[in-house]
Amino acid sequence: MSKHRRPSRLARVRQVGHSPLQLSIAAGVAGTVAVAGTVVASAADTAESPRSGNQRPTTPVAGSAGVATGAADATDALGGVDTAYSAEALTLRLAVDAERVARAERLAEARAKAIAKRKAEKRAALAEKRAERHAAQQQAEEARTFTAASRGVERMSASAANVLQVAAAVASGAYYTYGGAGPTGFDCSGFTSYVFAKVGVSLPHSSSAQRAMVQSVSSPQPGDLVFVYNGGGGSIGHVGIYAGGGYWWEASNPSAGVGLHRAWSSAVSYGRVL
Repeated sequence: MSKHRRPSRLARVRQVGHSPLQLSIAAGVAGTVAVAGTVVASAADTAESPRSGNQRPTTPVAGSAGVATGAADATDALGGVDTAYSAEALTLRLAVDAERVARAERLAEARAKAIAKRKAEKRAALAEKRAERHAAQQQAEEARTFTAASRGVERMSASAANVLQVAAAVASGAYYTYGGAGPTGFDCSGFTSYVFAKVGVSLPHSSSAQRAMVQSVSSPQPGDLVFVYNGGGGSIGHVGIYAGGGYWWEASNPSAGVGLHRAWSSAVSYGRVL
């Protein structure tokens, strides 16, 4: 039977793992082995060399230096591992912190944009509502105006409404001339008699004679005759066709001509023909 040989210390050191603690232990063991080897070698050299007199053999001190060097190397190795790990951890920590800051900034920017968008949408909605209210008010006003005008027209007969259209057509291109009765030159009563003749109503060529033929009204409607008194009262000196809204169709004078003119006197009366 062969005896089982116990592994040497160096062989056991070689079987140790490679963790920082195991490396430190291995370094210490290796240093110790190195010291032992140095001591043995030194003793052999001393035994072989001749001794003279009472000279004492000197023991080399290289072993203690080797121990110190091995321990220092092991310590440096562990320190290097710790330093590298600390630097890597610090770098990772700084990267994580930087990412957190960047994410917070992105969130803040997105939140600010969202708030600004909501405010803009709110302002746009308010502006749209104001525009809609304004448009509705304007439409309502136009509707009221149109309704009032429509009622005014409804109160007129179809012939009276036609009078205004005829008056506009006759006045186009016409001029004022004393005693004129058309078709292009007119005085005041010649213009009114010519227009009403177009709708089937015969009127004399005289403002006072026309006044005698119509029904007096206090609230005129478009198509009624308007009579102007001389000197603010007394006899009638002028006649025209009331157009509504303070305007008359008339043959006024040589300078103003024939057309739609703003009422220029308050000494008037009105008469309804149709």
